[in-house]
This record gives sequence, structure tokens and C-alpha cells, in this order.
Amino acid sequence: MKTRKNILIVDNNCELEQLVREPLFKQLENSAVSPILVRAKDGAEAAIKSENQKFDMVIIDTEVPRLMDGGFVYGIHTYKNTQDADIIVISQKEATDLPDSLRDSKFFKKPVSPGALIDAMISILNIQHHGAAKDVVPPAAAAKYAVDVRVINAVIKATTNVLAQFGVTSVEMGKAGPKSPHEPLMGEVSSVIDIKSQSFQGHLIISFDKGSYLEVVSTMLMEEQTELTKDNQDAVGEINNIIFGNAKAEITNYGVQMTVPKVLLGAGQTVHSAPGSAGMMIPFTTGKGHFYLTVVASPLVKVA
Repeated sequence: MKTRKNILIVDNNCELEQLVREPLFKQLENSAVSPILVRAKDGAEAAIKSENQKFDMVIIDTEVPRLMDGGFVYGIHTYKNTQDADIIVISQKEATDLPDSLRDSKFFKKPVSPGALIDAMISILNIQHHGAAKDVVPPAAAAKYAVDVRVINAVIKATTNVLAQFGVTSVEMGKAGPKSPHEPLMGEVSSVIDIKSQSFQGHLIISFDKGSYLEVVSTMLMEEQTELTKDNQDAVGEINNIIFGNAKAEITNYGVQMTVPKVLLGAGQTVHSAPGSAGMMIPFTTGKGHFYLTVVASPLVKVA
């Protein structure tokens, strides 16, 4: 059975809907996701439709009528039916000119590339689907202790949002799979945090390979970086502080505590994991490399 995903397109002339409908349906025809497209011609109609239907994604053309001067955009993250939706913004303006409620959205400057827009939509839908899937946690781990997929989703969303802010928009998520927590990390620049709740303890790791890290740090430092150096490696702490900082508010709402990120530099690094731990890794591809999100679950230590 396919998972239905409702997508609201706020577009007054049907161009966006016509642009994405055929290629989106074609690319997802053999997937487990079934997109449902709903169009609103302006901000007022978008507000009305979002009162009556829950949306998983909202695509906004900021030039449509009755949008920027109405309440829909400014309350989009507080309305019941759009508060959990992923937002894509298409605008003639710069991202810095958008209202605060849209600043963390995936942003495209007009004219938008159809391929880039479709890739972004499919990436978001895949993240939503895999995050909600019951088998995203390896069966061996699920029998002993549960990883709250909401925590994983929060980190995935924060990572892609922050990378997009740094200009890395072509991020594609691969298939999650088991990974031994005792094996070396696959990246060269990594960051780890410990996390704990009443039902889970373990750690999260974001690990960048050389290509993906240099891609991010080049945009961050506004200067092309071609090699890993002591100076640019220091930026990983700032990048991952921003990522985990973005995810923290959502994660703590689920009763999960997290430590300050610890930076690991160099290939072949390992993170100590208790005996009996189990791991899951989600690979991501960028325009110039790969990075990896690893979740390690350890047996809960019960206090007598």
C-alpha cells in the first residue's frame, strides 16, 4: 500500500503545478509514495484549504496575490495542518528578504530549474517516508530498544535545512541500513553527540567525506577550499553546532536530552559503543561528495 502525501502548491497561474505534476508522478510511480497535489491561487485560498486538510509539503511562489500581506505565510508553522509540513519557497527576492517564518525553508531563486525542484521534492518525500517507515530501525536493534524516528527526522531535517542555507541544495538521501557501531566512520570530518531518553540511549554522528565537507565549508567561508586544513577543519564544529542547535528544540520536546557535539578529525575514526549496541546509517549524496548520519542505540542501563 502506498503512503499518501498531500502537497499544497500556492501558485496563481498553474505554472508550478504543470511544471512538477508529470515528472513527479513519473518518478514516483514505482515507489511507496503517492503524491496528491492541491493548488491554491493565492494566500487567502491557501489559508482556507489548510484549515480543512493536512499537508506534508507546501510549495510557495512568493509573488502570488494576498500572500505576503496575509496571515498564511506568517503562521504557517503554527497552523495545525501545516505546522509539520516541509516548505519550499520560490521567489524573485533573495532568501534574506523573506519573512522569518520562511527563512528555514528550502529556497529557489527564479527562474527555478524544473529538475532541481523535482529533486528537492522527491528528496523531502523520501525523507518523510523512510522516517515514518517501521523498518527504518534494523530488526536486531528494535527487539532490544527503540530509536525514536522523530529524533532521526529532526536531525535529517535540520541537516538538509542548514546545508541549503550554506548553498548545498542538491542533497539526496539514500536507503537506511544497519551498520556495526564498532566499525570506523566513513567520513573524514565528523561530529558526535550523546542522546538519552527514558526509552533510548546512544549517540548520533554526522560524518562528511572530503568532497562534501569542502563543498559546505567553501560556501560557509565564501572562499573555494580544495584541501582539508587545520583552519577549515575547525569549521566542522560550527556547522554541526548549527545543525544540532536547529534540531535541539524539536528533539527536547520528545523528552530527549543531548550533549554538546564532539568533533572528530581524520579518516578511520571510531566511537566507543557499549557491548550489545546496534547501529543504523543513512547515506546522503551532495553535488561533490557524500555524508553519513549514523544512529547508535545502546542497551539501556536500568537503575536498581
